Amino acid sequence: MGSARAISIQSAHPAPLRGEHGDKMANNTARLVALAWVAGAILPGPRVSAHAEETVPNLATLSHVRSFSPSIASVIQEAGDRSTTFRRLVETIDASDSYVYVDEGECRDSDQRACLVNVTVGGRFRFIFVHVATRTADWDLMGSIGHELQHAIEVIDNGFVTSLLTMRSLYERIGKQNSRDPHSYETTAAVAAGNAVRDEVRAFIRRAKSQQRSQPSTKGDL
Repeated sequence: MGSARAISIQSAHPAPLRGEHGDKMANNTARLVALAWVAGAILPGPRVSAHAEETVPNLATLSHVRSFSPSIASVIQEAGDRSTTFRRLVETIDASDSYVYVDEGECRDSDQRACLVNVTVGGRFRFIFVHVATRTADWDLMGSIGHELQHAIEVIDNGFVTSLLTMRSLYERIGKQNSRDPHSYETTAAVAAGNAVRDEVRAFIRRAKSQQRSQPSTKGDL
């Protein structure tokens, strides 16, 4: 199984985006930041289910945790429905001046399932970009995203981090360097957050399956 870690000090290479008329946008961080700036101002966040609106008000339509991918946005929403740790992470980010964009993309280490790849500034906001590998079970992807959200909070808590260079400076101080890749770092808090999300999501799934099995059949006697 691939590694879930973590901070990968690299240039971001997000997937190309297409506009309304199919024009291919430049595949670089500067353009993505500009798009994120507009999205932060006018686009809603992940769709909120009726259940979530009643029980998880912090995952409202203007969440600071977003994705350009509908499928990843759905996973983020479901993770918030199923994991109290994930909701806490999102609440913390929502209360900040930063926006976190989670999208499918590569990390320096091909074994990494997710990584924080860049942080930039637009006006008074910071934009943090996370790449994830989506070819995994949803509960595992939720844990990987939760892991990276904790890293995003570590960046948010340190206002001097506004670039790849300053992000590396932060993790040289607070992180543990990956022995296989000197550009990758890990923190105990992120590992704990990811594991907690996975445990809570799997417990939610087990409870749901148990409830389904315990429900009486609605079919009449044959």
